[in-house]
Amino acid sequence: MMLNPRIPAGRRRVFRRPALCLFTLALLSAAAAGTARAQRPQDLRRQDNPLNRDPRRPSAYEHEAERRNAQLGKEVDIALNQGNAACDAKPPRYAEAEDAYQRAAKLNPKEARAYLGLGRVFAAQSRVPETVNAYRKAIEIKPKFAEAHFNLGLVLFVTGRRDEALAEYESLRKLDETLAKRFKDFMDKK
Repeated sequence: MMLNPRIPAGRRRVFRRPALCLFTLALLSAAAAGTARAQRPQDLRRQDNPLNRDPRRPSAYEHEAERRNAQLGKEVDIALNQGNAACDAKPPRYAEAEDAYQRAAKLNPKEARAYLGLGRVFAAQSRVPETVNAYRKAIEIKPKFAEAHFNLGLVLFVTGRRDEALAEYESLRKLDETLAKRFKDFMDKK
């Protein structure tokens, strides 16, 4: 029996089971070590296991990513609308339209409509190499973009590159019959 002479007699505890005491002490030290281990920074490890994640309860990171993407999409749409408005204005404001489409392409490099708009601006200014590059970039991003195939085919046909224009016509036939018919009618008239 262990007695401490400094503790008054009424408050003295007698430890009758030293094994239980040692066991409790071991548990407390293990718990303290566990919390110290849990408090270490874990920079590169994910906090949640993707196999245990409930898709109906998105994490804070997923909420933030969704909010950022939505905001980015709005900014791209605004830039595309500004470019379309500048192109359709009387008289057209091509410099403003080009800036708006460039801004949309910079915000989202995978936005094929931005490159389609750039091709439209370049074609209106007779900048053939830039026009072809812009339409090809739109097709590279979105291979089934029928309007880009149509416009590229027209530019290639008008500039005398008939073989490439026919290749675009063949691609267009698989994607959109009405645009393919319009393109065929244009080639037959010339």
